[in-house]
Amino acid sequence: SLYSGFSQEKSNNPLKNVFQIIEEEPEWITYDRWGTAIPEGKFAAKIGFEGFQEALKKYGGENAKEDWDKIMERMTGEGGLSDAASALTSLALREDKLAIITLLKYWRSLPVVLKNGAALNEPFSKVIDEVNASEDPITNKFVLNWLNMLCFLLQGLPSEGTMCAVIAYMLNDWYKPDVILDFPKGGSGAIIEALVRGITKHDGCDVVLNTHVEEILLDDKGQAAGVRATLTRGSDKGEKTYFAKDAVISNVDQVMMRRLVPRGKHEKFDEAFDTLMEETPNLASFIHLHAGIDATGLPSISEELPGQWAYVREWECEGGIEAPRNCVLVSCPSLIDPSLAPEGKHVIHAYTPATEPWEWWKDLDPKSEEYRKKKEEAADCLWSAVEQYIPDARQRSIKSVEQIGTPLTHARFLRRAEGSYGPRIEAGKGALANHKTPIKKLWQCGDFSFPGIGVPAASAGGAVVANSILSLRQHLRMLDKISLPE
Repeated sequence: SLYSGFSQEKSNNPLKNVFQIIEEEPEWITYDRWGTAIPEGKFAAKIGFEGFQEALKKYGGENAKEDWDKIMERMTGEGGLSDAASALTSLALREDKLAIITLLKYWRSLPVVLKNGAALNEPFSKVIDEVNASEDPITNKFVLNWLNMLCFLLQGLPSEGTMCAVIAYMLNDWYKPDVILDFPKGGSGAIIEALVRGITKHDGCDVVLNTHVEEILLDDKGQAAGVRATLTRGSDKGEKTYFAKDAVISNVDQVMMRRLVPRGKHEKFDEAFDTLMEETPNLASFIHLHAGIDATGLPSISEELPGQWAYVREWECEGGIEAPRNCVLVSCPSLIDPSLAPEGKHVIHAYTPATEPWEWWKDLDPKSEEYRKKKEEAADCLWSAVEQYIPDARQRSIKSVEQIGTPLTHARFLRRAEGSYGPRIEAGKGALANHKTPIKKLWQCGDFSFPGIGVPAASAGGAVVANSILSLRQHLRMLDKISLPE
């Protein structure tokens, strides 16, 4: 897959801040185009202010630029929501009273955050409603649809459910003058390798792979004491117990967490997680296409063939942007980093973000002919999205490496209940779980806890848990390594 972020020497992207702290960062490759194939047309303008202004004029029609400016003024005006969303690093947070001290390290930024804090937690649709309540409302459908798509791609929900903080941060960076994107050399795996190096460079620290946690163990005081796991490969395979010195930290979803603590072991945990499971609906799942194609005659990364693109089949359909198989994201990372594919070849990844119903797949036997045919049917819409920029992509495909992932794939390999993309928590209508659990020394992070879905959010949540376990002095020492925008 293709992970990218904004290329800045100083950043408050939580993932990049983590790299600064652990002093292990991938090498970055920069690029500046993002493609879009939507009902109005297809374009791959340069990201940033100038490129999008051209797209607004060509595809947005009458009043598009004026209506876009109304939103940008509301979001990115001095001291406004975007400034507030970008003012602090989330890595300053911890879940105890000492957070007051770590936040005060950034005291110059606190006023704008405090002023806009409540608004940042509200749905982005409220900002649109506020603008529309004025004497000069937004009437351009292209602008409204575009904003809805951005919300969906960022958090798996339309504007009615997306936290304003998410879109405020994105609008502030994506549409700046002269902005570019960066991509880890070696692909997303380079991010994992950097995080692993941050652990294994310390004596006695390791990352254990091919290991399924079967149970979270409690001591005689009812505190988390370790985990019982099964090593699935290698000469040492079999059951093994790992004991925890300070804490057990889990990033699985709530259904899996519920299964890892046997019922009856901790009454308060049983009550809390039964309630969480009842009150936390899931987003839908994915379908994925991973393929290798013949690159003969294809252009290098350009407006004609960008490194990644979004495809939206229809705006006005039942379910809108969330309709099954209506929106597909595609990436061709070997256009950016040629080392990711053999010479003369490209790798392709296409997927539907949080729109594939579990119910369509849950009763199928993964070894059956029915399942195989249903996978081929699902891949058709993904190939259609790829073909927006590579019209003969199916003919170029190297069948021996072509793979199709389904909700059952996600449930099996990622241990996700119903193969879910994450929790369907709408801004202003619900709350994500806390990082603390009723069991002492047992913490949870990942997308089913604050701040939710996405690589930056998951990075921030994990860091908040780590900060809370560390001493104040250790936390402050880590924050000294972070370079933030002034």
